[in-house]
Amino acid sequence: MLQQSLRTRSPLIARSTAAEWLAYFQANHVNSRVIDWQNTQRFCPTERQRLGHSIAIFQLGEGSEGHRLMKAMRTWAAQGGDQAWVEVLKWFIREEQRHAADLGRLLDHEGWPRLRSHWLDSAFRRLRGGWNLEMSLSILLIAEIVGLLYTRALQRATDHPIAQAVAAQIAWDESQHLLMQSCLLGLLRQGRSPRWLGLTRSLHRSLLWVTLRLVWPDHRCVFRAAGWSFAQFVRTAMTELDRAIDPSS
Repeated sequence: MLQQSLRTRSPLIARSTAAEWLAYFQANHVNSRVIDWQNTQRFCPTERQRLGHSIAIFQLGEGSEGHRLMKAMRTWAAQGGDQAWVEVLKWFIREEQRHAADLGRLLDHEGWPRLRSHWLDSAFRRLRGGWNLEMSLSILLIAEIVGLLYTRALQRATDHPIAQAVAAQIAWDESQHLLMQSCLLGLLRQGRSPRWLGLTRSLHRSLLWVTLRLVWPDHRCVFRAAGWSFAQFVRTAMTELDRAIDPSS
């Protein structure tokens, strides 16, 4: 049933074609978690001090319109790629924008200001621009891993019902985004030599480690409230990366 709980769905559903991913995104749009925005519970004073700025930074990062990514996808499709992936990516971007909208509404609910800019968000946007589809997806994969772990941690860091619901929905969505990106990257990398793939994996891990070091200072309050050390953050992120770039591992 479309109304089944998000917590009961397995993230290991195999989808290998653009048509299957398009059907998933359309169903997930209908089946997204209902959030009780009328709930009057607020973050406690300690949570307000610790979590507010971190959530605002994360909200800003989820708000990309994806113009460069769509340009890279359309270029790839025009060069012989499957045109159906263009529509899949539109739905993916729509879902990311829903995340930003829900997080923004959470900020509004708490009376917290939305950020207009942050240096790390600006740096990532510049880094994602100007590349071909494979490189754009590779960089995006790093951000998706951080988003997945952040929302898992946020669920453990607070019992605020709206924050819990928003984080649970985003965590589910991000887990599926990683699978989708893994599928598409696998398609783009068909026929590559094991040596080339090994080098790619090393580069992925290096970029992820640098990203985690940069992300930690602004968001450690959330991860520590969830009981995570930086070492645990890194280990879990690397595990998610290995699964995404080598699903058989």
